[in-house]
Amino acid sequence: MNLLKKFLKHIVVIVILGYPAYQLLHHFHSLTPLMREVADFKFTDIYFGHFQKRILDDNIYFVDVGVKDKNTTRLEIAEFINNVNKNYKPKVIAIDVDFKIDTAVSDTVNEKLISSLNNDNIILSYDLKNIKGQWIEDKSELPINYNIVKDGFTNNLIANSGVEFGVERFFQPSILQNNDTLKHFSVVTSKKSGVNIDKSLLKDNNKVMINFKYKYHDAISIGDTNNYFKLKDKIVIVGLFSKNKKGNPLYNEDLHYTASNKFYLGKSPPNMYGGEVLATIISNINKNSFITYFKGLSFWINLILSLVVYLCLIHFLGKSHNVFTATIIFTQFGLVTFFVFCSIFIVHRFNIYLDLTVLGIITFFSVEFIGAIDHLIHLVESKFIPAVKNKFNKKKL
Repeated sequence: MNLLKKFLKHIVVIVILGYPAYQLLHHFHSLTPLMREVADFKFTDIYFGHFQKRILDDNIYFVDVGVKDKNTTRLEIAEFINNVNKNYKPKVIAIDVDFKIDTAVSDTVNEKLISSLNNDNIILSYDLKNIKGQWIEDKSELPINYNIVKDGFTNNLIANSGVEFGVERFFQPSILQNNDTLKHFSVVTSKKSGVNIDKSLLKDNNKVMINFKYKYHDAISIGDTNNYFKLKDKIVIVGLFSKNKKGNPLYNEDLHYTASNKFYLGKSPPNMYGGEVLATIISNINKNSFITYFKGLSFWINLILSLVVYLCLIHFLGKSHNVFTATIIFTQFGLVTFFVFCSIFIVHRFNIYLDLTVLGIITFFSVEFIGAIDHLIHLVESKFIPAVKNKFNKKKL
């Protein structure tokens, strides 16, 4: 009974002190990119970044446009589409490039591009912008015939708490707005390639976890006509895919943090181009290999086990110094390691995302604060409360 009372006192103190501390950290978290990145770390990232075996998806190819002036880029895309459609006809040419009005681009180039895009195997991308609670489609400003050409939004921040520079772990397949269903670029691309999309995937506000288990062939340069034959009957994603000699992204444009980043602490630098993330989602859809995520179950497991661990620590706090020291060592290293292993094992063995990161963090830092909290409670009960009572009694007299 005494243990339970002591436990409840600790919980009250943690709530009273923890809430303002959380608000303060949340404020700095929103201001500092590094803190945002560190806070977004999950135990399962260790698995995705270091232990997960990659499988080659031979049905998807990348075509790299590089970083050039818009005249050159648009002309090369037009010539590529005309050439490859005439000679090899890919299933889908999904273009992850924005086409906005630009006076620096000649009318001739724009006309060639528009003409090439008017094919039934073209998918265009666009961003969604939230303006006063409404999603606005920020589409190409060129006069595209959308009766022929299909398109889809590419924003993954919608499913990742809207945090800029956050780790992309989820994507939202569709958004229902004003009786209109807006579909993700990857969903439209997969459907166009002939894949039957599971209706459950498209339910409103569904958030799906991405499985970063796939790898792809090296990107083909957009002007490398000798390799166009590889694109026959394939899904082709046109975008920025330039890599350096070490295989890392060459440019800083359209880069994203993902759960597969080997540098998971700090998530620096970003490890994937947007087109690679989109390809991974397409592979997930085509092979039905998304990771199952039980958000509610994860929350309750983290909460209940955190309370159990803290209760056990309070129990051992009352024992001898040597016993509590041994408990600290076991808790900080044994238990936290076990929770990391469990997170990795569950996602590897069962393809289930059951993240125990919060539990691990609480377990690690509880041993640092439990003594101070216990001392504070003792101080309040032995000094502060009697002083208040004495002052109150004197006023009554």
